[in-house]
Amino acid sequence: MLKKKVLYLSYTGLLEPLGRSQILAYLSRLSDEYQFTIVSFEKADDFAEVDKVEALQEECASYGIDWQPKIYHHKPRLLATLWDLSVLLNATWTFSRSGRAELVHCRSYIPAIAALLIGKVTKVPFIFDMRALWLDEMIDAGRLVRGSITHKILASLETKLLKEAAHVVSLTQAAVDYLQAQKPHLKKQNFSVITTCVDLSKFITRNIESSPKKLGTMGTVISGWYHLDWLFLTLQTQMKKDKSATFKIVTRDSEQTLRELAIQYGIDDSKLEIISSRPNDIANNIADIKAGLLYFTAGVSKLGSAPTRMGEFLACGIPVIGNRGVGDMADLIERYKVGVVIEDGSQISIDNALASLDVLYQDKDLATRCRSAAEAYFSADSGAEKYRKIYKSIISHD
Repeated sequence: MLKKKVLYLSYTGLLEPLGRSQILAYLSRLSDEYQFTIVSFEKADDFAEVDKVEALQEECASYGIDWQPKIYHHKPRLLATLWDLSVLLNATWTFSRSGRAELVHCRSYIPAIAALLIGKVTKVPFIFDMRALWLDEMIDAGRLVRGSITHKILASLETKLLKEAAHVVSLTQAAVDYLQAQKPHLKKQNFSVITTCVDLSKFITRNIESSPKKLGTMGTVISGWYHLDWLFLTLQTQMKKDKSATFKIVTRDSEQTLRELAIQYGIDDSKLEIISSRPNDIANNIADIKAGLLYFTAGVSKLGSAPTRMGEFLACGIPVIGNRGVGDMADLIERYKVGVVIEDGSQISIDNALASLDVLYQDKDLATRCRSAAEAYFSADSGAEKYRKIYKSIISHD
């Protein structure tokens, strides 16, 4: 069978952990039917590691993937982005005109802009894999002022991307609902929800009944996107309930900063384990956590977020406590009964959440249910098949 040709444009580097887990994980599974050319933007430090670059080239080649790495430019921000966009425009034009692209798959906004502009001439359709609500994220981060001329221009461009894409992929249903409510004409657009994926083969479900009652979390927590005060109040409350309780944070964030906060909440050093972890060791390093705490800041921009760490906890059979307003997280917790939803960071909410968690621990099917939720929602295999269905709806297979 002659493989259909897909040009994949990514502003995320394939050498980054995210590139491997959220791009190559899908495309390797689709390479049996599609011939991919990947144009990705690599950070200079990553690209300087020659051995890793060569190893990735060989891995891509084993799947028949043609990887065309470019160097990512960061400063000055506007000029750097315009330069990278020009590189994308040239690559999209070259591969489209040479017949090496029957479809352009764009990961995020900048690649989609290139595909939109070049597609006006080549007529090659594109998928807008938007990943998140980028404009709202920039507004929340203070990098864009809502209602400014720049915002209005970008918002108009976003509308055009959403309208003219052959298909739009969102990380969450919450983001789709928001976009369609804001832009009613998008109700006719083809949307699919494909969340961040987890390689479930690396995670083994364990029996939480026999594990210690250790609360914990993982990933970046020292940022504007995580409620550290909620986290430490929860640990403090659990410690008061159970003097033998211990806690764990798996992160690359500053251990000193976290321990200083712990002291403020009266948590003894001996009670709190803080370790960093390589991606391949995550499963082992969270294995002794009995419940994961996922306290992310809510807001419009977070409607498009799908925390990968939730999928990793569930894949191990570990329930979670999470808050509303973050993508589909609360809906998933309630739909699959894999944890507790917290309404806010008040003492009464945390008390109620921990009490509900104690009840949930008594359910002998809890770990199995967590794993089933991960397989249904976060599986790379499931995500790849959703992409395959999208591709087939756009490219004719004679």
